[in-house]
Amino acid sequence: MPGFANEDELYKYVGGIFEKAFADPELAPKMEATGMVFATRCTDPDSVVVIDMVNRKVYKGSEGGPEPDASLIMSTETANAYWQGKVNLPFAMARNKVRVEGNVAKLLALSPLGKKLYPQYVETLKADGRDDLLV
Repeated sequence: MPGFANEDELYKYVGGIFEKAFADPELAPKMEATGMVFATRCTDPDSVVVIDMVNRKVYKGSEGGPEPDASLIMSTETANAYWQGKVNLPFAMARNKVRVEGNVAKLLALSPLGKKLYPQYVETLKADGRDDLLV
C-alpha cells in the first residue's frame, strides 16, 4: 500500500482537503462548530499536519500551530488509505494500525464530516496524476 514521501505531501493532500472544506459554505460552519483541533501524525516518514477547525487553518508540522485536542497516529500508508475511505477507524484502532491520543470521543464524532472529505481527497489525487497513491 502506498504512502506519502514526506511531510510536504501529507500537508498537500491531507491538509489540502481541509483547506478546500474550509472554503465550502456548507461544510466550513459544521467543521468550525466541532471546536476541534486535531493532528494527523504519521510514521514512515515522520510527518505531522494539524487541523484547527475553529480558526479554519492547517499547519504543516507540529511547530507554530495550536495544541491538538486529539491526534491520530498512523503510518503514511494508513493515512492515505484512511482519507480514501478505506480504513474503518474503530477497527484500525482495535488492530493497532491507528492510535489515538487525547479526546477519542470528540475525534470519533468527526467521522461523519470525514466521510464528506473522502471524495475530495480521491479527486485531488487523480487531478495530480497520483495514481500511485490510489488504493
